[in-house]
Amino acid sequence: MFNQQQSMMGMPGMPGGQYVPGQQSMSSQQGMTNQQQQNMIKNPQANLLPEVKSSRVNDRDTLNFALSQEKYITDNLNVFAREASHRQLHNDVMRIFNETHAMTRELFDLMFRKGWYALEPDQPQKMAQTHQQFSQYSSQFPYPMYQ
Repeated sequence: MFNQQQSMMGMPGMPGGQYVPGQQSMSSQQGMTNQQQQNMIKNPQANLLPEVKSSRVNDRDTLNFALSQEKYITDNLNVFAREASHRQLHNDVMRIFNETHAMTRELFDLMFRKGWYALEPDQPQKMAQTHQQFSQYSSQFPYPMYQ
């Protein structure tokens, strides 16, 4: 289920990741150039969604809700594990945290396979610029990172 190509694509909520909520409106399609549309990394959407969105909850809505809840739980378990003072409690929370993190990834992979999640690759120039920006932040650390 998890392969090397997917591991390089990023995670939901991380830079480069973008949720594509089913059918895009005409104005959002016009706002995106053909070049940007061609650069998107995504699978074709599954034909499980209705043509017109109604008030009924569909599979994409359910998965999107589940993914957002898993991300919320994972964030809070991370804080809980960091602040747990008892060793066994910490170990139990870390086990639950790892299971929840794995479920988050499985939900993302499923949404990506169905074409309900898309990624936009960054240009090498922008990546180099961001790397340079954050490399300069390391001079503010109290201890050197590399000796």
